[in-house]
Amino acid sequence: MRLHPLLFAVMLSACASRGPASRPASSEPSETGEASSRASPAPPVEDASPSGDYGTAHPFLFMDSAQDGRWLLACQAREDTDGDGHIKVTFGHHGHTSGDALRPYLFLEPGAGIPIDELVAVDPTGRFLVLVRDATLALFDVETREQKVLASGVTPDTTSPRPTSRASFSQDGQRLLFLRPQGETSVAVVRDLRQGTERVLDAGKGLIGQVLLDPSGHWAVFDVVEDTDGDGKQTWPQQKTTLASAMCRGPVRSSSSYGWQGDRPVRRLRRVEGGPLLQQGDVVQPLGEGMLRRAPDQSIFFEHADGRKETWVPAGCAGMVVHADAERRQLLVACDTKQDLIPLELHGASIHQPLGWRTSMQALESSGSDSGRDGRLVSLEVESKTQPSTGEYLVVDMKRHTAQSLLNQEPVAFVGAWALLKESIKPTAPDRQWTHRLRLWNAETGKDSVVSGSGSYFQAWAGDTGIIMGKLIDLRAGQVLGDVEDEPLALDTRGRALRPSPTSKEPPGSLMLGPVRWEPALKPPTPAPPAPGAP
Repeated sequence: MRLHPLLFAVMLSACASRGPASRPASSEPSETGEASSRASPAPPVEDASPSGDYGTAHPFLFMDSAQDGRWLLACQAREDTDGDGHIKVTFGHHGHTSGDALRPYLFLEPGAGIPIDELVAVDPTGRFLVLVRDATLALFDVETREQKVLASGVTPDTTSPRPTSRASFSQDGQRLLFLRPQGETSVAVVRDLRQGTERVLDAGKGLIGQVLLDPSGHWAVFDVVEDTDGDGKQTWPQQKTTLASAMCRGPVRSSSSYGWQGDRPVRRLRRVEGGPLLQQGDVVQPLGEGMLRRAPDQSIFFEHADGRKETWVPAGCAGMVVHADAERRQLLVACDTKQDLIPLELHGASIHQPLGWRTSMQALESSGSDSGRDGRLVSLEVESKTQPSTGEYLVVDMKRHTAQSLLNQEPVAFVGAWALLKESIKPTAPDRQWTHRLRLWNAETGKDSVVSGSGSYFQAWAGDTGIIMGKLIDLRAGQVLGDVEDEPLALDTRGRALRPSPTSKEPPGSLMLGPVRWEPALKPPTPAPPAPGAP
């Protein structure tokens, strides 16, 4: 599990996720069976036929879309704001734009879209959006098209390279935690989306700069600043960076960071249902309805909602939580042995098992870990057993309590027992470069197959289906569905890819011109020519 990324190094121990890991799952996928590398029929979809055009014939920058494609967000420049007689946008190396001003538009259907100021949060189910428009923070229901005002007098954040989380949904999309301006400060409000009720949650003394709702929906997390630099003000920290604002930011080729300014935040937590306000200290992280906490002897115990305590990680480990598996009530931890290399172990309510592999704090701090959305497979960098002082990736199966190293292979995405791996192939001649290919691997059966040779490493995901290296892959089923031409802007769960409309253009050195449209990700097969002599 993971809370939203933070702007500073005050984090809960959690795992990162990529690709389909960030999407909600209703059930665990099939965990056995051999991967199929041949093209297979695409799964049933509602309607993969082409849609109408989204946007106008002006510079178009795609930003985000719903998993099922029912809405999309893009920035367009539709006015000659710099007065040079034409409408054009170009990008700098850090994502900065020059030329005419870009504005975000929300598209709920083909057409010109709705101008907005900022999209603040998206619920994991894709139904609810929190957006700012005309100084109003609003909750928008995509299904009913109903809009509820959450707060007035709201200023959109159009300058931050890494905006704070000012609204956060639970994983099931039933609860929303958001910041409501109140005078010169803000209050944290939790809203029950089924009942439409709201409650203000006390975050304690100080200025709330960020609110996060634990995926389970049971815990509210507040990042708060007080006057720690002695200037008489409470100032949320801002990172000094060359990176452009996240609002309508173009492709980033390079960027750098050089420190912070402002007060240092502290993290506080409170049960949404009620209870005491906790502040860092012995708190490790929320886990479902309970909390992981650290005892004075450095053991880690799980505290149930009713106050009962279970020691999960013994004192001798003094463990750092690498991955928390709430469903299976267990943790992947790195034991602090005060050595350069530290052992990895599994601990929990009913397991205490060394894995026989070691990693380093440097590797954990720089790359962390990755997991599928169900948390079954977890990958991280470890010390190679065959090549000392060399790192390689390890995949830990949290269900089977096994660990498998991946020599010259890097995990790309996980679903259940299936994993996509990028394999690096050493050249046979000294003057040649390494090449790469994509493999589909089942951690339970050990069977795998090559699904793609060298090619563009472009990725687009919708649920458990993704486009990578020119292949459309259903990772839940462990199947390659077919070849995909070019690199679409996005993919949806209805079997469609978002591509420029036939009328759009790409002027040299400038941003692509709209509009765009949804089209089938896979082109229908070309009918075989009739056999000789056939009627």
